[in-house]
Amino acid sequence: MRAGRARSEVRGGTDRGLALAAFVLLNGIVGLLCLYAAGAGADLFLRMMIRPPVEAVDEGDPESGADIAADGEASTESAAMESAVVETAVITPGPDGSGQAEAALAYGGMRTADAPPLPGGEARAEPAVAISPPESAWTPRERVALTFDDGPDGKYTPMVLDILAEYGVTATFFVVGVQAERYPDVLARIRDEGHEIGSHGYAHADMGRMSAAGAAEDLLLADEAIRNAAGVVPTLFRPPYGSVSDDLKSAVSDAGKTLVRWNVDPRDWDGTPAESIASHVLERARDGAVILLHSFGGKNSDLSGTIEALPAIIEGLLARGFELTTVSELERDGG
Repeated sequence: MRAGRARSEVRGGTDRGLALAAFVLLNGIVGLLCLYAAGAGADLFLRMMIRPPVEAVDEGDPESGADIAADGEASTESAAMESAVVETAVITPGPDGSGQAEAALAYGGMRTADAPPLPGGEARAEPAVAISPPESAWTPRERVALTFDDGPDGKYTPMVLDILAEYGVTATFFVVGVQAERYPDVLARIRDEGHEIGSHGYAHADMGRMSAAGAAEDLLLADEAIRNAAGVVPTLFRPPYGSVSDDLKSAVSDAGKTLVRWNVDPRDWDGTPAESIASHVLERARDGAVILLHSFGGKNSDLSGTIEALPAIIEGLLARGFELTTVSELERDGG
C-alpha cells in the first residue's frame, strides 16, 4: 500500500512538473511574439514620427511639390533648384526671340502681387517650385500697335522717334509722299530704327472722292517718294481722313496693298490736352488695338499734346501688360 501510494505521488509530481514546464514554454513563446510585435510597432512609430530630409523635387511628381508647400520644408538642393529655375523663367524668350519675363513667370514662376494679370484675367495657382515653361507653352502678351500719321517733319517726328527709342518700342508710321520728299533723312531714320513705314497717300488728299485711276496715280506717286527717300515700298495704306470708296478699295487691292484703319482715336490732332489723350488711349486699349496718333500737322500745326502724352501712353500700356508692336506683326498674329 505504501509503495503504491509513493508511486502515485511520484507520478502526480511528474505530471505537475510537465504541466508547469509546458506553461512556462507557452508563456515564453507568447512573450517572444509580443516582443517582436512591439519592436515592429516601435519601428513603424519611429518612421512616422521621424521623417527623412526632403530631397530635390521631381518636376514630374506634383505630390512632392504639394508636400513642400504643406510642410514648409525644403532641402538646400531644392532651394538651389528653385532659384535656378526662376532665373531661367525670367529670361525665357518668346517665339520671336524677345524676352518675355512676365509671360514666363506667369506660367511657372513666383508671381508677385503687383505682377500684371494673365491675358483674359484668369488666375493661376502659385506653384511651390517655379517650372520653366517649354517653348511650345509660351503664352504671348496682349499686343497693341501705335501708329503715327502725316509725317515725317523736322520737328515732331524726331521727338516721337526719341521717345520710342527711349522705351525701346516700335511703331508704324503712315507717311505722306510730299513730306517724304521734304524730309528724307527723317524717313530714313524711321526705317533705320526698326519702325514700319506705310503709305498715307501722296498729298493727303481725300482719296475716297477720287476715281479708281486717280487713286492709283496718287498711290504710285507716294510709293516713288517713299522709295526714293528710304528705299522701301510700303505694303500698308491708310486713307487720309479715313475716307474710303469702292474705287479706292479697288486701287489699293490692285497696288498689292492692305488698307489699314484704326479703332482707338484720341483726336490728338485737334489740340486735345495731353492728359485727355493719354486717358482716352489707356481706357480703350484692348488686345489687337490700332491706336491713331500723329507726328506732323495738328491744329495750328501744334502736336505738343501728343509729345507730352506719349510717354504716359507707353508706360501705361506696358504697366497693363501690353506689348507694343507694328501693324504688320499685329495682323500676322491675328491672321
